[in-house]
Amino acid sequence: MLRRKGQYLVYSAINSITQRQCINSHKFPTIFHVNYTTTSNSTQSKDLTRLQKAVGRGNIQQACSAYESIISNIQTSEKPINRDVIRKLLMLARHGKRSEDLDFINKVIKDMKLKLQLTPTHFEYHALMYAYGLQRLPEKAYYLLDQMKRDDNIQPTLHSYNTILGCFKRVNNVKRAEEIIAEMKQHKIKPDTVTYNTMLHLLLRTNQYNQLFEMYDTMKADKVQSDIYTYSTMLDAAVKSKNQYFGKEIYEQILHKCKPQDIDLNMVNNMIRFMADISLNEALDLYHDLPETYPHIQPDKVTFNILLDMCFKHDNPSKAYMIFGDMKMAKLKPDVITYGTLIDAEAKIGNLKESLILFQDMCNSSIEPNDRIFNSLANIASSKSASASDLNQLLDLVEKYQRKFTLDTKAYNALMYGLAQNGRSNQAQHIYDTVFRNIICKPDIATFTHLILAYINDDKLSDALEIYYALKEHHKKCKQDATKSKIKIPIQLDTTFYSTIIAALSKDDKNYTFAFSDDPEESSPRLIAAMSIFNDMRPLQIQPTMHTYTAMLHACGQYRDQYVLDQIHKLIKVDLYLDPDIAIYNAMMDAYNRTGDGEKVLDIWQTLSMPATQYSQLAPDQTTVSIVFDSCGHNGLTHHAQSIWSFLKRTGFKLNTNNFNSYIECLCRSKGRNGWDMALSIVKQEMSIPAKPEHGKPIIDEKTVNTLISFAKKKGFGKSEVDRLEQWRETVLASKN
Repeated sequence: MLRRKGQYLVYSAINSITQRQCINSHKFPTIFHVNYTTTSNSTQSKDLTRLQKAVGRGNIQQACSAYESIISNIQTSEKPINRDVIRKLLMLARHGKRSEDLDFINKVIKDMKLKLQLTPTHFEYHALMYAYGLQRLPEKAYYLLDQMKRDDNIQPTLHSYNTILGCFKRVNNVKRAEEIIAEMKQHKIKPDTVTYNTMLHLLLRTNQYNQLFEMYDTMKADKVQSDIYTYSTMLDAAVKSKNQYFGKEIYEQILHKCKPQDIDLNMVNNMIRFMADISLNEALDLYHDLPETYPHIQPDKVTFNILLDMCFKHDNPSKAYMIFGDMKMAKLKPDVITYGTLIDAEAKIGNLKESLILFQDMCNSSIEPNDRIFNSLANIASSKSASASDLNQLLDLVEKYQRKFTLDTKAYNALMYGLAQNGRSNQAQHIYDTVFRNIICKPDIATFTHLILAYINDDKLSDALEIYYALKEHHKKCKQDATKSKIKIPIQLDTTFYSTIIAALSKDDKNYTFAFSDDPEESSPRLIAAMSIFNDMRPLQIQPTMHTYTAMLHACGQYRDQYVLDQIHKLIKVDLYLDPDIAIYNAMMDAYNRTGDGEKVLDIWQTLSMPATQYSQLAPDQTTVSIVFDSCGHNGLTHHAQSIWSFLKRTGFKLNTNNFNSYIECLCRSKGRNGWDMALSIVKQEMSIPAKPEHGKPIIDEKTVNTLISFAKKKGFGKSEVDRLEQWRETVLASKN
């Protein structure tokens, strides 16, 4: 990161050309070109040679050892090491990461004065400052400013302060960095490009974008020249802060003020990343134009990872995989970020199978997965499209890697949800026992919701209820102990929990024979459980929501249970905190329709279809209309349906194809042929065919025609008439096929 953002920033610590040439400590020349003081001491000569070779190899410990040997054997008036040797030695030592390396630099500076008769300069102190910064001891580096003045009468320079600034940047200390700049100005030392670049990059790293933009304005006000690293930092900031206005300004300056040959790869990557937020196509154009615009730039893994990520963010997987192909053609090996991006993209659409293939490809390519990728993979288990075999493969991977990678609570919950959807209660319980019971991860309300769902979907109602009642008691204890100091895992039940469990209980019960009944003794065990759980909400001070009521109404309809339905209807009427919407009334009408109470459906319809001035928020919608027509047809109330149809036509209600289909089926269900003939007439006069859609007329679909033909056969129409209807069907739907 330091190299990309302007590695030359560290050069400011050293104000000599020699330092710029030797910044890489592993590439010192093997020959010093130094005129050493002639000595007859062969041991000292060998130590000098050893020192020379150690520095050339970048071996700090061997260089220190050779130096110590020379200094320990030095004779009075001898100067076996000159300033050039000292500087090359310190250039190496300042990169050391041990505390001994700091001690060594301090000793060298001390030896210069006491044993080598050399006066320390800015160079030696800057090397020590840099070393303190590298070891994250910026205050000790700052202390050297006073030491320089006190011990050697050396006044700090711009380079001194820039070096100190870099030390505080390394530990992300914005406050002290700002104080350093203030001190510089106090001493009449004007900040330069390096100063501002260091500060801008520090503010970028600490996500302090407002201060960063203000600092950039100050830089311009001080008439300090921006360079390629300034622009790169500012463009990066514009992307991360989502400040497109500022980003466009910087982007234009890059194009007009920077020479193409000065643009580096990091800058190009930031340009692509910024442009992708504005336009995917323009970002891709920039990528494709690289050979012509910036021929010296070769895209790297970072470039391709940015391109992949932006393609997926713009929902363009085809271009993403084209970019992935380019990456392979460039002979760049995908890394963990590449595969992470691809797996994340597949995770968004719930494609567990493809994600598993990518994960296996990554492992086969000897690329080590990380926790984030493994969590992303596990989270796809909650996708409803995940097949049983894919889920099994994922569980095998979790078993294989769970000691190597750490899954979080969300990932384990996703695995449990995937198992719950398939009714695999034993495996869901196993995850709970091995992960949550042992507090490897802390369970939350979703954990217990999925565990209960697993047992419900596995037709193990008693086990599900056992967990629920234990959880309810735990909830009460949490409520009683307001501080929760005595509760190891505080779990609070909420409306989402209850709505989810009740909705699960409303699914078809394989072991229950459906029958229209208002006798509570004949109710489904699942529905009884749902009602019991629903009744627990008020004592626990959990307010049922419209979704909760809708789930209960759906359950009543599924089990054809009018007794429980009437109870829910009464509760809706007296709930002071509930403001029913049309969705609740639709669910109620549908439930009464399923229980065979067409009169109740009509009563609700009458309430909803009253003048809009009184019940505007509850005006019937198209779903309401379809339900009332279905109910009239199934319950022998065709004459009411005809009145409703006339009312809808008179009031200009916008009827859709489903409404027409429901009314047509209702007419067809009436005795005799009159209703069927009326239905056919409505289809031919008031609906349009797919090939020639007419404004204001719903389009005939397959259900429309199939309903007419099906009832014609049931009513015993002659073969020739049925054949004509079949031919008419082919004509009407020809354009659709």
